[in-house]
Amino acid sequence: MPRATLYRTYPHLKAEFDRQRQAAQEDGQQPDPRLAQIERLKAEVATLRERLTRKNAELSVLKEFQATALFRLAAQHELIAALRKEVESAPHATVHTLPAR
Repeated sequence: MPRATLYRTYPHLKAEFDRQRQAAQEDGQQPDPRLAQIERLKAEVATLRERLTRKNAELSVLKEFQATALFRLAAQHELIAALRKEVESAPHATVHTLPAR
């Protein structure tokens, strides 16, 4: 017997079913496992989006740190190169170069 026919023939059964389903939902139960799975997956998606947002923020901070570190290394390299050039160009320099290792 189709469900529509059953509900038309026995409306009190439909009312009882609706009442039980509503009570189960109010208690936090999901009578349909697909609905429970959907809710679980929605929660998981929300958690993953939050995690992705945190990781993107962390990545941004790390990229900024990397750029700062590279800038400082380039500045130090330029300073070292300038000091070497100064030592090489001064014939009577008081700075003595160390032998290469």
